[in-house]
Amino acid sequence: MSAEFAGWKSSPNTRGTIDIIWSCVFVVFLSTWTTLHSNVPPVKEGPLWRLRNKALLMGVGLLAPEYVATIAFTELRTALMVQSHMKDLGYKDWTLAQSFFVAMGGYMLYYKDDHIPISAENFIKWQRDGTIRVLRSTEVMTKVAKSASVDEDDIEMMSIEPIKALGLSRDGLAVELPWVSKEELASRGKADFFLKSIACAQIGWLLVQYIARRCQDLPTSSLEALTVAYVVCALFSYSAWWKKPYDLETPTTCAVSAEHQVAPLLDGLPLMIRMNDDPDLPLLHDVLWTYVIPCTAAVLSFSCLHFLAWNDYFNSLTEEWFWKASSILFVWFHLVFLAFAAHMEKNMEIPPTAANIAMMGNCAELKAVWYVFHGLKLVTFQNRNDTLNRMDRALLSKCLPEAILCFDRGFRVVETRARRAV
Repeated sequence: MSAEFAGWKSSPNTRGTIDIIWSCVFVVFLSTWTTLHSNVPPVKEGPLWRLRNKALLMGVGLLAPEYVATIAFTELRTALMVQSHMKDLGYKDWTLAQSFFVAMGGYMLYYKDDHIPISAENFIKWQRDGTIRVLRSTEVMTKVAKSASVDEDDIEMMSIEPIKALGLSRDGLAVELPWVSKEELASRGKADFFLKSIACAQIGWLLVQYIARRCQDLPTSSLEALTVAYVVCALFSYSAWWKKPYDLETPTTCAVSAEHQVAPLLDGLPLMIRMNDDPDLPLLHDVLWTYVIPCTAAVLSFSCLHFLAWNDYFNSLTEEWFWKASSILFVWFHLVFLAFAAHMEKNMEIPPTAANIAMMGNCAELKAVWYVFHGLKLVTFQNRNDTLNRMDRALLSKCLPEAILCFDRGFRVVETRARRAV
C-alpha cells in the first residue's frame, strides 16, 4: 500500500484546553520573570544564590503581583527622591537611571573583607555631611589624564554648575565615589530596550486578543481573566522600573580604611539592599502622581479585573461562588487598606518622609489583615480555639509596635478636632 503525501495543512480554527493553559502560563511566567528588577546581590554570593533569590521574588510575584507593583513604585519614589536631592546638591546632570543604581545598592564600600552597599538614605546623608562625595565625570577624566600624563586641555570639559558646599569629615577626607554614567549602566545591565519591548509586545498581544473575544461575544475562560489581571500589574511594574538597570550584578566599590569616620557606621549594615527599602529623607517632589495614584491604580486594577469572569461559564456552582466570593474579598480588602492609608496620612502629624508614608501603608495593611482574621475567628470559633487566639495575638503584636504611636496620635488629633467643633 503506497503512502499518500499531503502538502501544507492549516491548523484547526479552534482553541483547545492545552492551548489556553499553555499561552496563559507562558505569558504569566514571561511577564513576571522579566518584570522583576532585583537589586545588586552580595558580592560573595554565587550564581546559584542569585537564581534562588530571583526564584523567591518570582514566587512573590505569582502570589501577589500587586505587591510587586507597589514595590516597583516604592523604588521609583526612592529613585526620584535621590535625584531630587542630587540636583539640590548641584548635580544637575544626575539621571533617574543613576538614582536607581544608588537605590539598588550599586555603590559599595569595601570594609573588613566585606562589600557593604550604601543605601539611598546614607548616600544622601553622608554626602551632606561630607563623609562621601560623587566625582563628576569631568573630575574622573581629569584624574585619568593626570595618571596617563595627558594634557588636560585635550579633554572636553562640560559646563557644570558648582556643587553646594559640603561639610568636611573629621580627617578632612571624603570617600570619593566614581561617576557612573547611564551609558555604563546600560552596558552593565542584562536587558535593554529591545528585550523589554518584546515582553511588552507579548503582553499587549494577549490583552488585544482577550478584548477582541469579549467584544465579539466569544467565550473566554477564568484563567484568561486572571492572566489579564497579572499582565496589567506587570505593565504597572514595567512603567515604574523602566529606567532601573536589569539584573546588575557588579557594583562600583571603594575601599575604606578602619581609621576613616565612616568605618564605625558600616558595622551591622546588611550586605544587600532590600527591595522595599524606604529612606528616611524629606520628600522634595510630589508623590501624588508618582506613587499614591499609580499604587492605588495597580492594586485596584488587579482586584477589579477578577470581575471579568463574573458571567463566565464554570464547571460547578461551587466553583462559581468561590470565584465571585474571592473577587469581592479582594476588592474589599484593598479598599479597606487604601481607606486606612488615607485616614492615617490625613490625621497623622508626622513629617512627610518616604519612610513615614511606607509605615502608614504597612500599618494600614496589617490592621486590615487583623480585622479580617479577627472577624473570621469570631464568626467561626467564638474565641474557643487556642491556636487561632495565639495567631490573633501575634498578628496584633505586629501592628502595635509600629502603629500604636501613629494611631494614638491620629486619634488624639481627631478627638481634639471633635472637641473644638463642639
